[in-house]
Amino acid sequence: MSININLGAWSSVFAVPSKIVDEGLKFSDGVKLKVLLYVLRNAGKNLTDSDISAATGVNVTDIPEALDYWVNMGVLCKSNGEFTPVQQEESQSANDNSVKEIKAEPKQSVEEIAKDVGETKQKFVVTKPQKPDYVFTAQRLAVDEDLKILVGEAQSALGKVLSNSDIATLLMLKDTCGLPLDVIMMLIQYCISIGKSNMRSVENIGIKWADDGVFSVEAADAKIRQANISNQNYSIVKTAFGLNNPGSPTAKQLEFCNRWITEWKFSSEMLREAYERCVDTKGVMRFSYIDGILKRWHNAGVMNLNDLAELDSDKKKKSGTQKRKTSYNIDEIKKIDTLDFID
Repeated sequence: MSININLGAWSSVFAVPSKIVDEGLKFSDGVKLKVLLYVLRNAGKNLTDSDISAATGVNVTDIPEALDYWVNMGVLCKSNGEFTPVQQEESQSANDNSVKEIKAEPKQSVEEIAKDVGETKQKFVVTKPQKPDYVFTAQRLAVDEDLKILVGEAQSALGKVLSNSDIATLLMLKDTCGLPLDVIMMLIQYCISIGKSNMRSVENIGIKWADDGVFSVEAADAKIRQANISNQNYSIVKTAFGLNNPGSPTAKQLEFCNRWITEWKFSSEMLREAYERCVDTKGVMRFSYIDGILKRWHNAGVMNLNDLAELDSDKKKKSGTQKRKTSYNIDEIKKIDTLDFID
């Protein structure tokens, strides 16, 4: 990808917008700042990811996300793979127009104006938090007492000495994702309990918790209880279907299992019956098709095999009645044919 920051007449000046300090520092890290400062310093030059990586020490795969961060923050604009600075004049003009529009509506209440502004304001979301680099992590570990405590407890729980990359993960979950220390420790204990005592799992699940707003011990406890219920439900379904080593379930599969067992309360034998009917019809096992079968049974009030037998019997009776209604009487047809030939 070719990167060209064109500052025009200001290309000889190494300018850093105040917006970076005022709004961008809170969620940024060493990686994002390194990338931005380097491309600003080399404005007007065609830079590649490899160029930036060689000069900053940032991994090549992390550079696109770092640049996208500053796009989301409103510092850079991205068009056709090229980056340009956001024009302050355009932003100010847009703000002025917004003010004029508000003044032109004197009958609009303050509450209505606030609602309109709230609806148009875009919320910044970090799609994939980035771990801080080696130097930044080492510096923080030297001065951040909370981080030292977290690293010590994590090492005790996991039974190993954490690498710099592992510590960077904890720092990211703490600072970038905003998870409190006690919540991070609950997260680590939960990962150990499900047999995923590696920092990669801690990182992935931690980011999901942050996205779901799990920022308290109570929320973390509820999250863990729900996860345990989902895993138990999937285990019941897996056994009923006779699945061996199916791998980790998808979020949609867990949703199906929770609905079938927790909400609709189907037994293992009913799950097995639905599974067999799916395979007999489709030739393969499909969660979505099985969900359709169980949904029809649930709506019909079918909860066991006896109820299902009655439902199938009623369907056969209705089908037979329908066939008799649509069948033809041969004698009547012959009579009609004979009448057709009478002058």
